[in-house]
Amino acid sequence: MTTESLNSGTAELQSRTGKGVLHVVVGHGLRTYFLNAVRSVRSVAPDDQILVVDNASPDRQLRVELSNVAADDPKMRLLLRDSNDLANGKVGGLYDAYSDAFELALREQFDYVHIVQGDMQVLWWDDEVLSRATELFAANPRCVNIFMCLLSMDRAVDEEFREPRTDQPPKLRNFGLTDTGLYDLHRWEQYDISFDDDELVHAKRYLSEGFSVICHPWPTDAQIPWPAVVRSGVQLGREVNLVKPFLLKPMSSAEIVQLKARNWTWLEDVCVPWGWSCMTPMWTTHLNPDYLANRRHEASRRGFIKSLPKWERRGLEDNSWRSALRSQHRPSLWKLLVVVPVREMSSRLRRRLRRAI
Repeated sequence: MTTESLNSGTAELQSRTGKGVLHVVVGHGLRTYFLNAVRSVRSVAPDDQILVVDNASPDRQLRVELSNVAADDPKMRLLLRDSNDLANGKVGGLYDAYSDAFELALREQFDYVHIVQGDMQVLWWDDEVLSRATELFAANPRCVNIFMCLLSMDRAVDEEFREPRTDQPPKLRNFGLTDTGLYDLHRWEQYDISFDDDELVHAKRYLSEGFSVICHPWPTDAQIPWPAVVRSGVQLGREVNLVKPFLLKPMSSAEIVQLKARNWTWLEDVCVPWGWSCMTPMWTTHLNPDYLANRRHEASRRGFIKSLPKWERRGLEDNSWRSALRSQHRPSLWKLLVVVPVREMSSRLRRRLRRAI
C-alpha cells in the first residue's frame, strides 16, 4: 500500500462525526442462545446502543422476554420481524433482517455496525477494539468488513484459514464480505455494498472486486461450541441449559491483556463453557461428518495421538471425567461416534448404488 492511499484512508476515517458503533444482535428461535447473546452485549458494552432483531421467531415466550429486556434498557431497541424466508435452508431471511438493521444504522448516522448472531456471545469489549479497527480500515481501503469472531482450530485443519506468521492481521482467504463482524457504514454506502441470499455468493463477488475481510487481532465474539441450529425452520440438536450467568465464561481483565499481547488467539484458547463441558477442538455448526474428517486429516499431519480431541472441563465446579459425563456436555458421544458415521456410510452407499444403476 502506498503512503498516499494510507493517508487518504486515515483522513477519511478521522473526518467522521457519526454516533460510533451500533451493536446488532440478530436471531431466530433458540431462546437460551439468543437471550444469552443479547445480555452478553449489554454486559460488556453498557454504554453503547443495541438493536435486537428477532427474525420472526415462532417462540412467543422468546419475544415476550426480549420485549421485557428492551423495556428495561433505554439504549436497546427491539425489531420484531414477522416474516422469514424458511425456503433458504441455512440462513432463512437473515439478510432481510440485516437490511432492516443497516437501513436504521445508516439513517441514524452510525459509523459502524457490529453484527452478533443469536448463537454467539461477546466475551469482552472496550474502546480499544474500535481504535484498532479504525487503524485496520485506514490501512485497507478496500475493506468494508472486519471479522470479530474467534476461529476454531479446525479452520486451520480444513485449510480455510492459516494462522498468521507475522504481526500483520490475516484475511479470510475466500471472502470479500462475510455475514458477521464489524462493518464500516461509510464505505458500505460509498461502495453500495449489499448482501446476496447466499453467503458464498457475496463472499466471492466482493473478493473478485478486490475487497477483503480482515480478521481483528483482538477478537471479541465467540460462537457457542457444538450448538443447536435451525435449518429450514426445524431445530437440530438441543440447546445447553443455562446454569451460570452466561453460557460461556466472560474474559477477565488479565485475560484481555494477554489477548491484546498476542498476534492471534484461537477459540479454544479462551472459550470456556460455563457450567457445562464439550469436546475440543470445538465445532461451531451442527453435528456432521466433517468433524471426524478433520480429525483424520489432522492425524495424517501430526500423528494419531495429537489428532485426538480433548474434553474442555474448566467451566465445571468439579472438572473430573465422571462429573463431565454426568453433567451437560456436547456433543452426544453416541451421535458423534455411532449415528453420524452410520449416516455417512449409508449416504455413500446410496451414492454408489445410484452411480451403478
